[in-house]
This record gives sequence, C-alpha cells and structure tokens, in this order.
Amino acid sequence: MEPYLELHAHYIGKSHLQNGLACEDYSATYSDESVSVVVISDGHGDKNCFRSAKGAQLACEIAIHACRQFQSITSHIDYINHCDFESLVLSLESDIADTWKENVLSDAQDHPFTNDELLTASDQAQEAYRNGLRLEKAYGCTLIFAMSTKAYWLAVQIGDGKCVAAYKDGVFVEPVPTDENCLGNHSTSLCNSNAKDSFRHYYSNIKPCAVFVSSDGVEESFDQAGLYNCFYSIAYWIKEAGIEEAKGKLSDLLPQISEGGSGDDVSLATMVSQTDLIGKPRSSLEQVYEKVDACANAERQYKVQLANIQDRITEKRKDEQTTAKEIIDIEHKLAELKAHHEQLEQEISNLQKSAETAEDAVKRASEQMERAEKYRVSAETFWHPVLKKLSLYAEKKQENDTEAETVADQNPQPAQPSEPRVIEEKLPATEESTQEISDAAVSQKTRNESILSAHDEKATSKQIEETSKMADIEDSAQKKKKRFWFNKN
Repeated sequence: MEPYLELHAHYIGKSHLQNGLACEDYSATYSDESVSVVVISDGHGDKNCFRSAKGAQLACEIAIHACRQFQSITSHIDYINHCDFESLVLSLESDIADTWKENVLSDAQDHPFTNDELLTASDQAQEAYRNGLRLEKAYGCTLIFAMSTKAYWLAVQIGDGKCVAAYKDGVFVEPVPTDENCLGNHSTSLCNSNAKDSFRHYYSNIKPCAVFVSSDGVEESFDQAGLYNCFYSIAYWIKEAGIEEAKGKLSDLLPQISEGGSGDDVSLATMVSQTDLIGKPRSSLEQVYEKVDACANAERQYKVQLANIQDRITEKRKDEQTTAKEIIDIEHKLAELKAHHEQLEQEISNLQKSAETAEDAVKRASEQMERAEKYRVSAETFWHPVLKKLSLYAEKKQENDTEAETVADQNPQPAQPSEPRVIEEKLPATEESTQEISDAAVSQKTRNESILSAHDEKATSKQIEETSKMADIEDSAQKKKKRFWFNKN
C-alpha cells in the first residue's frame, strides 16, 4: 500500500462560543499497513438536533470501523474494474447508515432525553421525542470519509462539506458528485429516513498524493482557490515539518479560519503521501473560464467607466473655460476697484491733511477771537466815553454855528474867505500793514494842522486846542488798530 501520513483536527466555531454552545463537529483518522482512513462529521446546528455532537462522534467511529471491514472484504481485489465494486460500495454506505441509526437509538435508550434538552426543541419535535418517534433526528449529522488501500482509494459523502483530491502536477479536484439537495442551511443527513439513498461516492485505482475532507465551516471561509491553497499549505507542513509540528499549526489555523470566515465549527482531516510531492494548485478549466469571463466583464465595465469619465471631462472643460472668463472679468474689475481704492486713500489722505490744517486754523482763530474779544472790551471801555464826549462837542459846535449864523444875518460882514475844511479820511477797514496805518495817521494830522495854520489865523485858541485833541484821539485810535492788526497777523 502507498504509505500516507494522516492528520485531523476540529474546533468550536466563533458563533458557538458567543452563544454558549458546544462544538458539534468531529474528526478522526486511522492507519495501518493495509488501509488509511480520514473522516469528519458535522453535527447539525438545528435546535431539534440537540445531540448532534454525539451523533457526529458516533458517525466517525462507525465509518472507521466500516472502512476496516470493507478493506478486509476487498483485500483480494487488485483491480476494481474486474468486479462489481459499485455494489460493494453501496452495501458499505447502507451498513454505515443502519449501524449509525442503531447506535444513536441505543444511546437514546441508555441516556433518555432530559427535560432541558427537550425544551430546546420545537413543540412538534418534543411531542415526537416524548412518544419515542424519530429519536435519531436529535443526533443528526453529515459524514465525509476517504480510505486508501494498495489497490484503490474511495471517498464517500452524505450532506455538505468538501472532499478534495490533490495530484503531483498540482491538479486539485473534487471527485465526489455534488448534492443538489444541499443548499444554504439545508443538507442531507444520516438522520434522514432515506439516508441510504443520499450517499454519494467516488473510487479509482489512480491514487492521489493527498486527500482532504472538511466541514462546511472550512469550505465557506474561502473561495475555491483559497481553499485549495489552504489545503496545499497543510500538506506542505506535514511533509516538511512532520506530523507533530503540523498538528500544532493546524490547531492554531482552525480558530483563525472560523473567526475570520464562517464563524461555524470547523473540522478537517487529511492523508498525505509520504513519497510523492504535491504541486501547487493549478487553476481548473472552470476557474480559467471564470477568470476569462471576469476579465471580460471587467473590461466592459472599465470601458463604460472610461466613457463616462471622458464625458465628465468634456463637461468640466466647458465649465473650466467659463470659469476662466469669469476670472478674467473679476480680475479686471478687481484692478478697477484697486485703482479706485488707491484714489480714495489719496483723497482721504489729502482731506486728513486739510482737516489738520483746518484744525490749526480753528485753533488760531479761537486764540484770535479771545484776543479780539479782549480788545473789543478794551475798545468799548475806551471809546464809549470818547464818543460820548465827541457827541457832546458836536452838538455844542452845532449850537455855536447856528448862533453865529444868526448874528451874521443880523450884522452882515464883508465876504470872508471860507473856513478851510478839515479833511477827515477814514482809515480803510481792511487788513493793511502797520506802517501804512501809522503813516496815514501822521499824514492826516499834518494836513489838519497845515490847514488850520494857513486858513484859520482868526480861529480862537480854543478851537485850535479842540482840533489838536481830535487829532490826538485819532492818532491814538490808529495806534490801537496797529497793535490789533499786528497781534492778529
């Protein structure tokens, strides 16, 4: 017989840990000089199958015992094509189904269902179980096993899961036919009344380099390529590191598969040739066709995506051109606004300077106003008595002139030269220089004195004195004006 190395492991799933459930998967291997056997069983997670973990364990033990017996029966066969091997396999499957049912019913009789167990089941199942009907359903599970002898190898399966055979050239195949009744959470089972008819199998004289059987918890955690690569890695560990180290690696791997994948219980068993090397998994024709179709679909999608992107680029370019024109208009307007802003800043600066000048002028005017007010008070203090005196003088002179005219009318006199008229010139009220005001006052006084001395030799000394006083008063007034305009300027 071709020597094989066997390895198996099963682990509780992440979801079972979270829900406080036990592991319902089981795995086992057997090997001697005549036969190698690998087997896994997946107990149903249905609430009516509350003893499925026990059913899975019994299924694996029964399968190994049946395979050993089958090898003894077929030990004389060198070529399976020379006999009715198919009938032998069908008989093997029937024996396993019958033996499993006998064992689970015996377990139910030896260990009756407890009230706690029954309460987890549906009302319909409880009623059936209490009446002793369909007790094997509480132990429901799947089964996959493979065996190899010196003349042939055989794989048998009921329910879901995977059986994969690997060959030297890297070809990985799933030789056992698929079951159309295994969809989603529905699966054929050893607990079904027609279990004998639900088995599928494969056998051949050409033995593989390795065989892998695993539960759906492993299968559903990978795509096909990932699953095959996982199996290849396990075979590589066994060949290169040995069984013990590979067992440790597999025990670490299964929890990661469940946690990162299906979350279900996981179980796996494998036999690996001690002499032949396994090639890395090749892509099957189906995988190649799938990849080609995927590439074609991707190409079509990318073309559509490219066309959409190009349309969007065209739209964006139009928007970009419009935006560029708007930017140019805004830049021109901004330049105009900047120029206007600079002009306003210059005008504000000029106005600020004018305001400063006006503030200085207001300040000076206020100071001059204060001085003018003081001068007004001083002038009023000086002029009021003078003007009052002058007013009296004018009235008295008018009376004298009137009286003189009356006397003249009464006593006509020879014509006399007219009295020379003293010319009084009013100083201009506008602002003139101090020297011009002083010269005008002196000139006025001189003219008045000359006129009086030349034409009024007959005037009395009193009239001369009064004229002189008036000249002095005018001179004093001019001097005061001089000081006022001097201080103002």
